[in-house]
Amino acid sequence: MNPNNGKNKDGSLKDLWIGIGISLGIYLLGVLILLVFSSIFFAYLCIAVIGLIVIPVVSFTKGKKRLGQGALIGIGLNILLFTACFGIIISGLGG
Repeated sequence: MNPNNGKNKDGSLKDLWIGIGISLGIYLLGVLILLVFSSIFFAYLCIAVIGLIVIPVVSFTKGKKRLGQGALIGIGLNILLFTACFGIIISGLGG
């Protein structure tokens, strides 16, 4: 038998999706700011990078492992989206 009696102390699957949603929400907010207020995009980008690093650290220190894992998955998705968009922009400028 499991000594936890079916209780998962790591967190639920809902916390995982919340972490992914927070990270992707930061990305989508950045795209919106880029399209509407392009003059403050660099300042937002600096704040967003710090936020994307702080969220998993705080989640893991508070014992919410699933939320931290979701935030890390979201960071990975953000990196993939940023690099793909950057590649499209650079390939369009060269030609």
